Amino acid sequence: MERIRKEDRLKESMRKQPIGGAVVVGIEAHPKKPHMYRVALRIAADRGNADPRDADADGRDGAASESEDGADWNAKVGEQAGGADWNAEVDALIAGAKTAKQAEETVFTVHEDTIVSWRLLKGRRLTAAEVETLRQDELKEDAYRAALLMLERKPRTTAELSLALKRKGYGPEVVEACVKRLRERRMLDDSAYAKRFTEQRATGQRKGRMLIRQELLQRGVDRRDVEQALGELDGDVEKESALALARKRWPSTKGNDRERKMKLMGMLLRRGFPSGVARMAVQQAAEESGEPEGEETDGERSFHDLYDMED
Repeated sequence: MERIRKEDRLKESMRKQPIGGAVVVGIEAHPKKPHMYRVALRIAADRGNADPRDADADGRDGAASESEDGADWNAKVGEQAGGADWNAEVDALIAGAKTAKQAEETVFTVHEDTIVSWRLLKGRRLTAAEVETLRQDELKEDAYRAALLMLERKPRTTAELSLALKRKGYGPEVVEACVKRLRERRMLDDSAYAKRFTEQRATGQRKGRMLIRQELLQRGVDRRDVEQALGELDGDVEKESALALARKRWPSTKGNDRERKMKLMGMLLRRGFPSGVARMAVQQAAEESGEPEGEETDGERSFHDLYDMED
């Protein structure tokens, strides 16, 4: 845990202070994340802002002296050991220990595709711009995996997922890259989401198209996708849902015949059903109840006139 906090502090300082580059000092497969690798970098301070005392005797910083022409320090010492005298070997060991103590190290977690495309091998030198790109790649991969976990728990729209990622602290560029990647892999599709949502709300929750439209728009779905989904909704499904609700609520609705119809009609309208669908459902539920209707009055007729409107 302390090592993780130290790495986070170092990455934070990298964002605030310029660096001169880095060298890859180690690569290993991530023990818990498939297809992911941990890349250890030794960071060099920006020479323009570095303290001269931090440099090696020959004027090179710790990270640069750690690697020479792609070979790590251990390889260099091994080559020297065969022909050099003991004093020279001891001097090399001391110099290497001094370098390792002065240099700062950090670990990035990247996808295996990054390892291949970047040719990240031990001893590989990276410029300051490449280190920053590697940091952004790590953030994008981390955001992508966080998004997958959220989508596994429940379907989300693009707007909902973007907001959730921003709340986790990811920047706009990282969120945009994550959304683009998910769309390319058909894991994020607002049009398909709208169709599934419409069907589920209409059949499972017995809601009308007007309420479904409102809920989809509140979730950030584009209006064109919303209208397309509602256009594909089977009208018979909506009528059956309204009738099922009316049949269920009619026996428990209090009042005379007119009052019961008015109450039931208001309930169906609040559920998002068009007035024509709601009116037919109420009338049919009343007729199926088998209860004798009272003599129709002007008030009774006003119920039909009130809701006799275009949907």
